[in-house]
Amino acid sequence: MVFALVAMGILCGILIIYLIGIKLQLRNIRRQLEHRQKERSEGMITLELQDQDLKEMTVALNQTLKQETDYRRSQNMQENEFKNLITNISHDLRTPLTVMKGYLQLLERCEIDTAGRDYLAVCFRHTDELEYRIHQFFEYSYWMNQEQEISLHPVNVTNLIADTMTDFVPVFEEKGLSMRLEKDVIWKAMADEELLKRVMQNLLKNCLQYAVGEVRVSVTEERTADLEGNESAERVRVCVGNPIADDSRLDASAVFQRFYVEQEARNQSTGLGLSIVKLLVESMQGEVFAAREGNWFSVGFLLKKHIE
Repeated sequence: MVFALVAMGILCGILIIYLIGIKLQLRNIRRQLEHRQKERSEGMITLELQDQDLKEMTVALNQTLKQETDYRRSQNMQENEFKNLITNISHDLRTPLTVMKGYLQLLERCEIDTAGRDYLAVCFRHTDELEYRIHQFFEYSYWMNQEQEISLHPVNVTNLIADTMTDFVPVFEEKGLSMRLEKDVIWKAMADEELLKRVMQNLLKNCLQYAVGEVRVSVTEERTADLEGNESAERVRVCVGNPIADDSRLDASAVFQRFYVEQEARNQSTGLGLSIVKLLVESMQGEVFAAREGNWFSVGFLLKKHIE
């Protein structure tokens, strides 16, 4: 009887040690996975406890991780090839386009009849449009390949936006559109002034494609609450909103994807304007957003507020 109790006690002790070992090994596997994810490591999972079931599980896990690593490498390679393709296409198209515009300008100086000048005006309009699209491709590829960290400094966001909107007034009036800046309150954010101006230019150009009424631009602060419920203003929020056609199929969840265009407007845009906005805003450590409620579309971004 005593021997049986002793044997049972030893067996229980061995079982407890085994279970503790299993638990420690599972914890170690979790740590390895977390480290792999955090450091973007490609190392495989190793075992210290040679348990057959754990060994088989680890083999299967490593096979899955290897497949994920191979897929990620393939995606990165394809992405780099795509970036290079866009850059090369942009460069290759610039030279013949420049030559074409040069000959059109020479032709403009020649003696041609009224019909010929009308045709020439059409050629100039289309070459200007082509030049703009090529410029967008070039700008997109440049920022996709940009690895240098952007230097941020305090920028008066409200004034910059007001000045940019003023520059666009003639174009908006030509399209029969109007715009206004709501609540003209001065807000400053940490940004790059030139990049921020490009962001606003692209957002307003986007309005020219989709807006069917007054465009409203707002600059506000976004407040966040800490664990104790105390509010603090940490970011400046810029929002550009406008009505769109009732039958529009504009998808707010997809507008920042490169080459996304609304089906009906496929021949009017490269679909890169808002993709460039996303790249530029994120390079300034901000984030973008877009939403649609019925026929009202809004798009914008958030930047870290400058605290004086």
